[in-house]
Amino acid sequence: MLKDLEKVFKQHDVDFYIVGAVARDIHLSAIPGKAAFRATKDVDLAILLASEEQFYAVKQSMLATGTFEAHPTEPIKIFYKKSIEVDLLPFGAIENNSSETILNKPKVFVLDVPGFQEAYSSITTIDIDGTNINVCAIEGIVLLKLIAFDDRPSRTKDISDIDHIIMVYFELYDTAVFNDSFDVMELYDTNESNYLSLVSARVIGRKMSNLLLHSPSLKNRVEGILTKRPIDTWQAMLSGLLD
Repeated sequence: MLKDLEKVFKQHDVDFYIVGAVARDIHLSAIPGKAAFRATKDVDLAILLASEEQFYAVKQSMLATGTFEAHPTEPIKIFYKKSIEVDLLPFGAIENNSSETILNKPKVFVLDVPGFQEAYSSITTIDIDGTNINVCAIEGIVLLKLIAFDDRPSRTKDISDIDHIIMVYFELYDTAVFNDSFDVMELYDTNESNYLSLVSARVIGRKMSNLLLHSPSLKNRVEGILTKRPIDTWQAMLSGLLD
């Protein structure tokens, strides 16, 4: 599916990256047994677009391949070979000043995309079956999940995903932590049972701060989100955000 999509995006000179549960699973699959504990039913793709007209042109090219079908009511949804649901999430110049993407066909559809531009600045390229695919960095995934949770507090799966990422982060990126953030390892008591989680959360917070370097209002929003959940790891993330 990704190979088929890449051909269309390349045809239109459009960049994209994988977000959501699939991006999470790609990162977590690097460690046997640490993959996510719940399956996903769809694929989320953040697409960098200049205009609403460009969105329709790209979507039409997808449908013209014969392997994709349109959702009957939701303009951002398509189906691949009648089995995989794909959400197309347009961001970039197509957004308005409120970080909203507004589509007018077949009816008005408003999509909130705060954080997508920021996460795009640190995407990683991963070889998937011989195809280089852009994937949201793990810290960008945490950023987007914090925003999603703030938008819909009933989405407890975002909290569980963030906590799971914190729990396995050090095992995924221990070398990078040693090389780039060794000072964080000296900020917490090694006798703490959740020592590595605290270190990981602090590093994630710092990485998110870098993503938000040119987005002070969004950084303030993330700070408020973290402040409202007074548990050790989230407060360590907050400390990293403010370092």
